[in-house]
Amino acid sequence: MKWVAFCVLLAISSAQATPADDLVRQGEAALAAKDVASALKAFDAALDSDPRNAKAAYDRGRINLVLHKNAQAVADFTSAVLSDPTLGVAYSARGEAKIILKDEKGGFADLDAAIVASPKEPEVYILRATYLMRRGNASGAKADLITAKSIATGDMAKMLDAMIARIQ
Repeated sequence: MKWVAFCVLLAISSAQATPADDLVRQGEAALAAKDVASALKAFDAALDSDPRNAKAAYDRGRINLVLHKNAQAVADFTSAVLSDPTLGVAYSARGEAKIILKDEKGGFADLDAAIVASPKEPEVYILRATYLMRRGNASGAKADLITAKSIATGDMAKMLDAMIARIQ
């Protein structure tokens, strides 16, 4: 009986949020309030608490990308994908940062990896379509947008219809 109680207690405690998860939530709240400095501080603290927290690394990378700290963004996104290889948006964002840093081959490899990692996330197809259009590959971009639309819902699906129509 004591063993069963121990197992239940262990299951409950492992399901609770970690300090790093709490810090990530604080960072996300700060971002929502447009307080970038507090968000960065929270994500830094989350990564200090748990260096393998993929969400904290991804979120900090997004901020670094917006701040044009592209090399640091690549490092953060790399940390995110190493910690959670299923996080397709981190591959996408790393691909975008690499393309900005003039590593087009590496960037497109990451955009492709994003789709392999998260084939049901419309955002990964949309970002790759954006860069395919910039490269002049309208048919590839259109195919990605059609795929994104097939898995998107609501307003996103309507937005994708408009994007697809512009390519035709």
